[in-house]
Amino acid sequence: MTNPLPMSARNTVPGLDFVAIDFETANSKRASVCQIGIAKIRNGVVTHQSAEFVMPPPGFQNFGHWNIKVHGITRRMVDGAPGWEDILPRLIKFTGDLPLVGHNVSVEKSVIVQASEALGIIPPEFEYLCTQKLARYRLPDAPSYKLDSLITLLDLPGFTHHDAGEDAVACANVAIHLAKETGISNIRELFPPARRMASNYLWEAS
Repeated sequence: MTNPLPMSARNTVPGLDFVAIDFETANSKRASVCQIGIAKIRNGVVTHQSAEFVMPPPGFQNFGHWNIKVHGITRRMVDGAPGWEDILPRLIKFTGDLPLVGHNVSVEKSVIVQASEALGIIPPEFEYLCTQKLARYRLPDAPSYKLDSLITLLDLPGFTHHDAGEDAVACANVAIHLAKETGISNIRELFPPARRMASNYLWEAS
């Protein structure tokens, strides 16, 4: 599922460990997952990253025109791809006890929950942390908290927006940058502590 990247001592943040995640969906239903992007961060360095097409669960395999326009993924492109029932166990193993970090992570959480429920699977109890909330907390004067805007503001490496793999890495880069800026290497201490686990925060398109 993942491709290892060369590890070096450059720019490490000892103790900053998490998994960044992003999804694309085939239509407006969150259960219609059609791509997953993940990146594992160890000591503030992206050590593995991957993007993979997913066959949406039965009943959610219609690809909407607007979704295709956004991410460019079509029904034909996911033919032969693993289903969510195959992807989820691999995600659980890959994540282990690390938190899942996403930009507007309520979307990622709802994809996991609804795709699982569509297949009669009990959703796993991941810990979710949101870089959009992190940016609001650490960068209160930022003009926008959309992912692409934050990447530009912080002068981080460019990326192809709405490719799940690149979105996951971009999200990770935001968290890594703010950890370095604040000197906070504990991922849970980096995020706003009182509201970290809340799922009903203000939505803004990523």
